Amino acid sequence: MSRHLELDAAALLERVAERVPPALCGNVVVIGSIATAWAFRDVTGTHAVATKDIDVLLRPAIDAVTTAQALGQLLLDEGWQPRYPNGIQPGTQETPDDQLPALRLSPPADGDAWFVELLAEPAPGQAARKHWRRVHTGKGDFGLPSFRYLRVAVHDAQDTPFDLRVARPANMALAHLLEHADPDRTPISNLPGNPPRFTKDVGRAIALWWLAREQTPMAGDQWLGEWRATLAALYPDQFDDMKQAALAALANVADYLRDAHIIALNGVLAPHGTTLDAFRRAHASLSDLVEQV
Repeated sequence: MSRHLELDAAALLERVAERVPPALCGNVVVIGSIATAWAFRDVTGTHAVATKDIDVLLRPAIDAVTTAQALGQLLLDEGWQPRYPNGIQPGTQETPDDQLPALRLSPPADGDAWFVELLAEPAPGQAARKHWRRVHTGKGDFGLPSFRYLRVAVHDAQDTPFDLRVARPANMALAHLLEHADPDRTPISNLPGNPPRFTKDVGRAIALWWLAREQTPMAGDQWLGEWRATLAALYPDQFDDMKQAALAALANVADYLRDAHIIALNGVLAPHGTTLDAFRRAHASLSDLVEQV
């Protein structure tokens, strides 16, 4: 088993919760692989997760920078270390916002085994795929990114025993689909072959749906209910537009399912060994489900 797979989602959630001041807990939602591993722990019988990255979204959007500065400085003061991948250097006042390093922090006791990355909830109406805001710390300036559909991902987030909320898989999947109606073809430099971003993200939506169907035969009804509630709250006049966007994303990845499957097997599907045929069936049935929105 790889070093990544030795990480435990429950233990990591507890570790992060211990570091978040109670006054800020309401501003924090955990998304991504850790949230997925927690949601589907009964499918695998384990909390193991194949990731080093704990994505922590800060909300509401209007307070995200203030929350990031408070939480980031607290962790730095406790000895957490910034990570600067790909030769990126600490930001200065002269560094443009979109060239600042993201605020990624590793705990002092665990070296580079895992790290927290801070993200911001997007402001309503954010049209850009990605928007950067500046965060000042004693270690320099960092960038706090917001992706335009993360409001979908964290809507009605679930409580955990650790006083942290985690995103719902259905809403994380929907956010991935909406993001890639116009596919992001930016290469992912840390994956073999540098696949385009949309292949990983839309593949993640398919993987979440595969896991949901393994978890319960009622997954379809549950996901439709959560999608409808989320869209009614965030995009009440755009139901058909959102439906068509999600279908377009699934169509975009149709010729890349083999690559998407390989990426998923090294991520959220790592404990399962899901076959490519099963992944293709999940893609088809997810398209059918979106048609019902």
